Amino acid sequence: MDRDCFLYKARRKIQQLAYILLPNEMLSKLYCRIVIHQNIDIKSPKTLNEKLQWLKLYYYPNNPLVIQCTDKYQVRSYIESKGYGASLTNLIGVWERVEDIDWDKLPQRFVLKCTHGCAYNILCKDKSTFNRKDAENKLSKWLKEDFAAFNVELHYGKIKPRRIICEEYLGDIIFDYKFFCFNGEPQFFYVSSDLIHDRQAEMGFFTLDGKKIPLIRDDYKDIGNIEMPTCLPEMVETSKVLSKDFPFVRVDFFKMDNSYKFAELTFTPAAAMMPIDPKEYDVEWGELLHLPKNIKIHYERK
Repeated sequence: MDRDCFLYKARRKIQQLAYILLPNEMLSKLYCRIVIHQNIDIKSPKTLNEKLQWLKLYYYPNNPLVIQCTDKYQVRSYIESKGYGASLTNLIGVWERVEDIDWDKLPQRFVLKCTHGCAYNILCKDKSTFNRKDAENKLSKWLKEDFAAFNVELHYGKIKPRRIICEEYLGDIIFDYKFFCFNGEPQFFYVSSDLIHDRQAEMGFFTLDGKKIPLIRDDYKDIGNIEMPTCLPEMVETSKVLSKDFPFVRVDFFKMDNSYKFAELTFTPAAAMMPIDPKEYDVEWGELLHLPKNIKIHYERK
């Protein structure tokens, strides 16, 4: 959905209001009913979506490392500490205010991101035609938003301070590789292309040795069979190292020719509302995820 259209803006306003008025667990269940048409059990979770909802509400918001690695700027120091600094995209600048950006010093092509949410991205492919005023308006608006309000992803709301980063433009990335890691072990991945165009995107799930998994996400086109890159084993190994500290994380890469760059660590794919078909995979993958024990849970909102 176009983020400038009336329906999108109205939905965001409704989500922000609902976040204020409704308890977190109730709101999460409501969204799952609307988005994936399921009545989920968060107190005794079994499926992957249910367990990710549990982590989203009761574990991630209280885990400083998760909060650090959700932050698109702070995660860089974590990646460097694991020995993978070379996989990071070059950082051009970081600011806490739009007014502090020196636009004249930016290169001809770059990417701007806000560090405290998803889809807060602006691509500049040609500085000579770049709409700076529009970019400033978007960045200012995004910095004011609490991203937790939209899908109850509470760990995003803990990111402080909210920042803008500028990274090098990597070109027209053909494929993203995203590895689902359970208790420090990559289990499978999906390949996606053309994600910028949202519903026109293509996706396919694969085993770690590159065999297609007969899984359909009805919000994407099937990517079909593709040739796996020679760097696939290296991406698997990197995912294993980067996921060791978490019960679940999706490790995302940009694939370029036969090399790759780190993209981000994603703790709640699709806000823990993945439309998985057949649904047996939701159960099967849920069995792979062992939730942390001895976590003190408070089911009330505050």
